[in-house]
Amino acid sequence: MSKARERLLRSAGRLFGERGYECVGINEIIAQAEIAKATFYQHFPSKEALCAEWLRVEMDQFTSMHQEILDDPRAAHQKVSQMFDQLSVYVEGNGYHGCPFCVTATMVTGDSEIREVIVTYRERIRSFWHSVARELGTKATAARNLGDAWLLLYTGALTESQNVKDVWPVKQAKKAALALAECARV
Repeated sequence: MSKARERLLRSAGRLFGERGYECVGINEIIAQAEIAKATFYQHFPSKEALCAEWLRVEMDQFTSMHQEILDDPRAAHQKVSQMFDQLSVYVEGNGYHGCPFCVTATMVTGDSEIREVIVTYRERIRSFWHSVARELGTKATAARNLGDAWLLLYTGALTESQNVKDVWPVKQAKKAALALAECARV
């Protein structure tokens, strides 16, 4: 990847993450990346294409992390705990800006390349939680229900942490997720 492309993605990610896709213009991204406008268009045909690529990079990083957790031989409840612990670090480390996919989804209407990436990521993270739930030995329907509950706790905690600029929602969601895991193991 070229240095200019890396700077564009890094600058766009920081700006989109802080203020949202609709609140950031191409000229601001170009200025932050310290490149010429022509260089921007050599790498991306539009702000939408840049945003979609930024989200793909984010998705790939999260997907790799999720796969590492699934490949880990530890028990499912430990994996759940790890996910919420990592979420605590994430929300504090990024200034409580929230999930890049959720924040962007609120600003993108209709069908678009960005919407496709968001939907793909949401399907992947939902599948991740279903996989962890299956590790408890629950039946397929119960695993889907438990995985969906964990997903909602996870995304809800992330959103509420963004709202209140504090990590307590993640800590409470972790307790609830582990309690659900304990009930499923009984």
